[in-house]
Amino acid sequence: MKRSRRRLDLAGWLALVAGFGGGWGALPITAQDVLVNSPTWLEEKDAPDKLPALKSAQSLEFPAELKTTPEIGYVVYQLLLDPKGKILGLKPQATLAAYGRAVQLSASAWNPGRRDGKGVNTATEFSVIFNPASAAVKKTAATPRLLEVSLVRIDRPRGVQTTITIPDRVEAADVTVDEQGAVTAVRNAPAGLGEAFSVATKTWRFAPARRGGKAFVADVRMSFIVTMRDEESIGVGKRTSPRAQVQEAPRYPFAMRANGMRGEVLVDFIVDIEGRVRRAFVVRSLNPAFDDPALDAVNKWRFEPGFVGDRPVNTHMQVPIIFMLDNAGQGGDGPLSAPSKSDLSKLPEQFRYDTPPRPVGTVRPVYPYALLRARKEGKSVVRFVVDAKGRVVQTDIGESTVPEMGRALQAAVECFVYEPAIKAGRPSPSIQGFAQQFTRDETWQLVSYDDLALLRREEKNPTSILLPSELDTKLTATSRRPPQFPLDVKEGVKGGETLIEILVDEEGRARLPRILSASDEAFGYAAVQGVAAWRFDPPKRGGRPVVVRVQIPFSFGGAATPAPSGKQ
Repeated sequence: MKRSRRRLDLAGWLALVAGFGGGWGALPITAQDVLVNSPTWLEEKDAPDKLPALKSAQSLEFPAELKTTPEIGYVVYQLLLDPKGKILGLKPQATLAAYGRAVQLSASAWNPGRRDGKGVNTATEFSVIFNPASAAVKKTAATPRLLEVSLVRIDRPRGVQTTITIPDRVEAADVTVDEQGAVTAVRNAPAGLGEAFSVATKTWRFAPARRGGKAFVADVRMSFIVTMRDEESIGVGKRTSPRAQVQEAPRYPFAMRANGMRGEVLVDFIVDIEGRVRRAFVVRSLNPAFDDPALDAVNKWRFEPGFVGDRPVNTHMQVPIIFMLDNAGQGGDGPLSAPSKSDLSKLPEQFRYDTPPRPVGTVRPVYPYALLRARKEGKSVVRFVVDAKGRVVQTDIGESTVPEMGRALQAAVECFVYEPAIKAGRPSPSIQGFAQQFTRDETWQLVSYDDLALLRREEKNPTSILLPSELDTKLTATSRRPPQFPLDVKEGVKGGETLIEILVDEEGRARLPRILSASDEAFGYAAVQGVAAWRFDPPKRGGRPVVVRVQIPFSFGGAATPAPSGKQ
């Protein structure tokens, strides 16, 4: 089968375990209602004589929370192996995260691809398909059963740089499957995706629906995984992914050891033409206490750069890093530990579920600067709606000691990410709540001793904090997580402006962000939440590290890129 050429990040999909224990499980092969397809070649031509193959077969269980689902699910894996069968790159993309968790891979589970009898590097793609009980093989009356599937690849929007991550997404449409199992029509696709869905389904294959043992034409609702075509792969010559040379394991935070907290951090970065890591930032995190150790480790990594032909190129990568101790599982996942199922009888029917939403990402709320300086402490509670895609789509401040704390927590909650709740085997919206204590005690992880020391310095010796114009060289941001467009803006507002001030410490960390001005305060709180995670090259004057005061303008809803300003 002909496939479009696509780069696969080599280390970007390997989870590194910090501390002790952990590791990959084995890939199951067969089970009821589950189909694992053989790998297919990702290049347009010149496939090796023999593609990779799994070494052993084990059982695979259908996710318990989806046992009653009437819908088809699947996971598509892109796999890069070296000549010995070692996994160099592994990227799973699933219609639902529960399917991805049901399949775990082992670095020792593969026989390598071969050309002329010798092992070679191979870039392949394979799928694991979860068909519902209604599509069972032995039934005389059955819905269409998916046999082969592929991703939907679309072009990157014009004007969006290749260094900016556009996450994969899952969309739905209705497809018509004929008596031979081919897709003959795609309907009700999201705007702008109909043609791409039709192109992708030309490679899909089904066992047709049956009635009385005979095949007939049937419609089925299908999920489509939409991903960007890799623009960086366009060039003359074969694409070679970066190879890791130095990958120091991240340090497990000492404060998290006492309770055995587990952490999972997804880090985005560029490997430049010299093999150095550039512009690393946290895309999402299960526990913000692990963010800094993950970034510290990734920034020390070194690679052999990626190539197109003989030309080294910058390569975009993402790495999920898992922190786990031997006694992992005794502690929680942090602020977003999975909620226990509560009494849902008082909720509207559309928000009741069988399986609660599963948290996968959080951020640390930013303590409002004026309240921190005034030593004002308190508590806020925010209620929010998680939709069927796991996104926070609506927030409401339930209670708050002061309004500023509520708005700060609201901006943080809007960045949370979940696996959606499950109801009757399908993703379902849910209502959740999150409470936060705003206290200067470091136990709550909102402020550190370094933050408080810098606050005292600002109050007692403000002239020791320099301006960007006084530095030896221009202040350069090395890690910039873009802020999210806030949900809580007035109806009809399409964009806005805000000016944020931060202190950049001697190590280049953004500290004590505060809002100077904003066209709508929601933009200010969103920008503060985003910039709090930024990092810079350490500012220096006379060759010595210093603290610098920086103002950063943000534009929401436009193409403007925030940059440090020398204003006071």
